[in-house]
Amino acid sequence: MPLQSHIDQPSDWNQPSRCVIIRGWGFDPASGPIAGIRLRTSDRTLTGVVGLPRPDVKAALPAAPDNNTGFEIRGTLPAGRIELTIEARLADGTWATVMQRTVRIKRQLLPLWLGGGEWTELMFFQMPAHMAYPARAIRPERFPPERRAAARPRFSIVTPSYQQAQFLPETMRSVLEQPGVSCQYVVRDGGSTDGSADLIEQAAKEYGPSSRLPPQASRLVAWASGPDGGQADAIATGFAQTSGGPDDLMAWLNSDDFYLPGTLAFVADYFARHPDVDVVYGNRIVVDEESREIARWFLPAHDDEVLRLNDFVPQETLFWRRRIWDQVGGLDRSFKFAVDWDLLLRFTAAGARIVRVPRFLACFRSHAAQKTSAVMHSTGQQEITLLRERTQGRPYPARELEQNPVLLRYLRRSAFLEFAWRFGLRPR
Repeated sequence: MPLQSHIDQPSDWNQPSRCVIIRGWGFDPASGPIAGIRLRTSDRTLTGVVGLPRPDVKAALPAAPDNNTGFEIRGTLPAGRIELTIEARLADGTWATVMQRTVRIKRQLLPLWLGGGEWTELMFFQMPAHMAYPARAIRPERFPPERRAAARPRFSIVTPSYQQAQFLPETMRSVLEQPGVSCQYVVRDGGSTDGSADLIEQAAKEYGPSSRLPPQASRLVAWASGPDGGQADAIATGFAQTSGGPDDLMAWLNSDDFYLPGTLAFVADYFARHPDVDVVYGNRIVVDEESREIARWFLPAHDDEVLRLNDFVPQETLFWRRRIWDQVGGLDRSFKFAVDWDLLLRFTAAGARIVRVPRFLACFRSHAAQKTSAVMHSTGQQEITLLRERTQGRPYPARELEQNPVLLRYLRRSAFLEFAWRFGLRPR
């Protein structure tokens, strides 16, 4: 029996939005659940999430392998006539067609920054985790030629990892090969079986205490590979293996993300020139599995009120002083997804001065197996709801959030920053 599948949303393909949300289900009666889902056009591929709960399908079709046959694809499409194909990856690695059709995407006449578009379009275009334009080589950040600070603070950076051997070397190099800074780097692997431990061990030989490098360049100070209590536990354990003074800096970098060249020197100099700043973050570049640029986030100046409503801070660009970490007691290890938002909210409650710098500091990788995609539909949304209600002191329905004027202004400001950037401008 061939692939069985159905698309529930959108129900009308006559004139779909530029922001597509495709939901449905699929399975192969012979081999079980589908292993992947994607939408392809002539210039882009949008990768979706599989394994979402669909108990209704199992109840109606006994041949369904389990209750988790649902899938979802989110992304943006260019205006005009488009031929699209939706495909499911089977257990043997082959791709089977779910749907093929020609659609016409309506144009948005009024720019987003001038009031065009609603919440969904603003989120899809300004804070995408998907391909927003065809993949291209990363355009590196040009950091300003500012005078180097006399005494740069030191870094303690931790990378938590699990089954990320494909991306881990690039992540580690982006820390280990940053010039001009002092850095203690710890990698905590959760017992991967994909060769990650061998990769970390090789990096330790080149950059660890037993390497031939001078002590100030021996950055990989500790690593381990074995079972742990999850991401937050791995990060907290890693930081416990580092040291530093109150003004020194801390960060964690997930094992599928990476810093841009020059980021650490820029961040160290910024903190050195601004001793009253506790936390810094910057703009994000989204990359695909081949480290090609597919989207950018343009973030307005930091706003504590916005942070209490929603987390737009790119975690991979986030740095903070050890003094504020110690003040709030570090990470809450009970969180599995919204670890960084919880930490930022507690930083804010403690009176931290948080600054967004208008620079692209790091790259966030979008791929089908990432925790952001896989967990967002379950634990992730539960934790986000918990933190929002804890901070607001009441239930906060999604509709109210989407109509919040503070958030809408923030997103439209992001759209203006992107517009200005295209002309070589960097408004604050």
